Amino acid sequence: MKEAIITDLDGLLADVALVDDSETGYSPIYETVAEGGDLELIGYRVAVPVPAGLYRPRFDREAYDEHQEALSQYAAAVSAWEVLPVDERGELPELPDAPAYWVEGLTQEEIDALQPGPPEPSPAQRIEQLEVESTSTMLAVAEVYEEQAASAAAQEQQTVETMLGLAEAYGVIMQQAELIAELAARVAALEGGGS
Repeated sequence: MKEAIITDLDGLLADVALVDDSETGYSPIYETVAEGGDLELIGYRVAVPVPAGLYRPRFDREAYDEHQEALSQYAAAVSAWEVLPVDERGELPELPDAPAYWVEGLTQEEIDALQPGPPEPSPAQRIEQLEVESTSTMLAVAEVYEEQAASAAAQEQQTVETMLGLAEAYGVIMQQAELIAELAARVAALEGGGS
């Protein structure tokens, strides 16, 4: 006995049954309809093993039938080749490649939906992640503070330089005012003494 797959009319795996070891290929499954006693096709019994790795196996009856036809043609070609005289035979006919009889019955989107998302981190991993994020945030804050401190220091230096420049200009203005007053006094003395 071996395992056979029961499929629905679309070839999708529906159940499993035990069959005789000699059974091959697929055969229709009929059910008697209560009204009239007619037989209704309800699925297929497939004695072809299902390969691993399929999420929802679907038996491709068309591919199976085409391959069986190709095998029949191959057997006929080999028989015809064997009856020819040896010097007229040529090359032995080539055995047709077997297609995949079982294919994926789900779309890629359906398969993707079945895939689990990323696992939830453990408490220890979450703590480590929060520590890393906290450290990154603290470094960013420190960098901003340093930039602001450097900017404030530069502004303070500029203010000091401006004040020193103003003080120097004030000193020059005061010297010029004294010179002007002295010159005005001399001019006044010259004008008063020369008349």
